[in-house]
Amino acid sequence: MDKKKALNRYFAYLIIVALVIAIIFLIDKLLQYPFFNNIKEALFTVFFPFLTSFFIVYIFHPVLYWFEKRFSIKTWVSTLVLLFINIILLITLIEFLIPILKEQFINIFNELPNYISQFEKLMNELQERYHLIDNDKFTQILETIIDNFTKKLGEMLINFSIGFVLFMARYLWIIIMIPIIVFMMMKDYSYSFEKLNKLLERHRKSQWMKLLKNIDEKLGNYVRGELILMGHVLLGNLALLSIAGMPNPLIFALILAVTNIIPYIGILLGGIPLWIYAYFQSPYLFIASLFIVFIMHLYDVHIGQVLIFEKQLKVHPLIIMMLMLIGGAIGGIVGIIIVIPIFIIIREIYRYAKPHLFKQKMLTGIKEN
Repeated sequence: MDKKKALNRYFAYLIIVALVIAIIFLIDKLLQYPFFNNIKEALFTVFFPFLTSFFIVYIFHPVLYWFEKRFSIKTWVSTLVLLFINIILLITLIEFLIPILKEQFINIFNELPNYISQFEKLMNELQERYHLIDNDKFTQILETIIDNFTKKLGEMLINFSIGFVLFMARYLWIIIMIPIIVFMMMKDYSYSFEKLNKLLERHRKSQWMKLLKNIDEKLGNYVRGELILMGHVLLGNLALLSIAGMPNPLIFALILAVTNIIPYIGILLGGIPLWIYAYFQSPYLFIASLFIVFIMHLYDVHIGQVLIFEKQLKVHPLIIMMLMLIGGAIGGIVGIIIVIPIFIIIREIYRYAKPHLFKQKMLTGIKEN
């Protein structure tokens, strides 16, 4: 009996994974057509402020709920207080972080010619020592690599700057709307759930409310857990890099924190730019950077991801790794990021539907007998 249950569980996971693959594959294929690209642009303009606002409300709603219970205040008052606190924090971060990031980015950009010359020197030493290819051909290849790198880097910086300015000019009014929508959503979040619950109960669909609450709980635990872990990785890397004496530590700490959204391997991917930079600084900083990323990776794998996936979501790491490979193969970086939330939603729907399907199967069998 236990073996049968185990086989059924594995079969269920295979079905869920297959559905996740199908959804990501379908989205990826649809977005390749010009017609759907136009629809995507229109949907982005309409839904971007609402989805962004909903994400903010989704993250901070537990804090809002705690605020109401702790201080016995009305929802709209706690919403205003929370928004005011977040706006002050955001302004403070922009006031202090943006100048530091700008300075560190300029420092790295100014050091690029030195790194390119060091790279050229290293390649020449390898060529002299091992004579990999003909010297003239080697010089030509090396010059081509360096020229392409500098050209693409310049194009990337120009495109990013122009794209950012155009985005701000085009969607500034949408960005201004977000705080207003956040306030309205936060104020009516609990009220909307109560109304939805009454509507479903009226139509004898109250079991759907249980499903929605389960999805809300599991998805919320995952998203909030990842954001908290991202904050830990940011502060931990910033502290360790600063102690080690790494120049421009904030930029690399941010890269490591952002890439950590990819479970298990994200921090290693984010460590590649740091290792390259540290290698051209000094042997000590290179070894220190390897050690720091290794320590933070151990923390991420053995503490952070364990608390998120194994304790809260009860998902085995191998399943997560398989989902990431599938998501990456179908949808690239975006696929890797969205594959786990899609898996969580489908799994909760399956868990909800399973007893009803089993019950229907039993009733059908009884009628046939």
